[in-house]
Amino acid sequence: MRAEPTAADIAAVRALLGREPQGAFTIAARDAAGQPSVIRNAPLLDDGTPMPTLYWLVAPDEIRRIGRLEAAGGVDAAEAAVDAIELAEAHARYAAERDADVPVDHAGPRPHGGVGGTRTGVKCLHAHWAWHLAGGDDPVAKWIEQQLAGDEDEAAARGVVVTIGGDRTRLAVGAGTAEIPWGVVTLTERWLNDGDPPTAASLTNALGVIDDHLDDVEREHPSVLDTAVFEFAGDAITALARVETGTQQVPDALALSRRAAEEIFRIVATEPAADRAHNPGLPSEHVGTIVATCCIVLAVMRRLHLDQITLVTLRAGARPT
Repeated sequence: MRAEPTAADIAAVRALLGREPQGAFTIAARDAAGQPSVIRNAPLLDDGTPMPTLYWLVAPDEIRRIGRLEAAGGVDAAEAAVDAIELAEAHARYAAERDADVPVDHAGPRPHGGVGGTRTGVKCLHAHWAWHLAGGDDPVAKWIEQQLAGDEDEAAARGVVVTIGGDRTRLAVGAGTAEIPWGVVTLTERWLNDGDPPTAASLTNALGVIDDHLDDVEREHPSVLDTAVFEFAGDAITALARVETGTQQVPDALALSRRAAEEIFRIVATEPAADRAHNPGLPSEHVGTIVATCCIVLAVMRRLHLDQITLVTLRAGARPT
């Protein structure tokens, strides 16, 4: 059931997105702890831009699980497995629900397509799963459920998943989780706002505070030291993948070497924000936090002696609200 967001909800969604929401939304689903897991977007953003994605997944763990499925070729597999007529009907139901909220006197551009703005087929599993968690009847989500069966039982074999948010970084280590109380927004505000670009001292402090908390992670989850497979996820990671490729179009999963991570860090950490803004792949909302993203990624790679990690990107049909 939809619920108007409280002040705490708005703060939580802001932290999960890593920036200010760009339009009105309600809470469509919550996790077991009562935190927002799916938001329901207004069909138009505050500036009038059409927003085709009605339901948006914001829960880090769910984003991680679906991102892994997409990285394994899940989009094509789902489209092949689901009945085309049932899928078309689902797109029509989704579009009708979204379009019913467009003001009757609206004369400008309108959102189009079905789930996540898709006209036909399957484009984004995250959008289908979000609709499902919000109570939608979605054949793609039913397929996703089957694929995710036993997902947590296989966690140890998959390695460690690091999800970077706005105010915290979470590590899924086997069947357990650990949390670093710093994300790209809070790290930027506390340690990386003393200059443009940040000073060398502030960069050292930002890297150091992450390293300090990784010491706690090692004590609580010693298996992290024996794990070679690391996946990084979250909106900030998608931005990092776009910086690495220099384009907005990135694969579902992108390998990033330690050498490449060091080079990206060297470049963005020594550029003024105005110069970073010209990077063809970097979204404007991440210009101010990309240095913090690099600090978190690099601190983990250095501390755990990782030669390579995998960036699991978000492949949504439209930008989040």
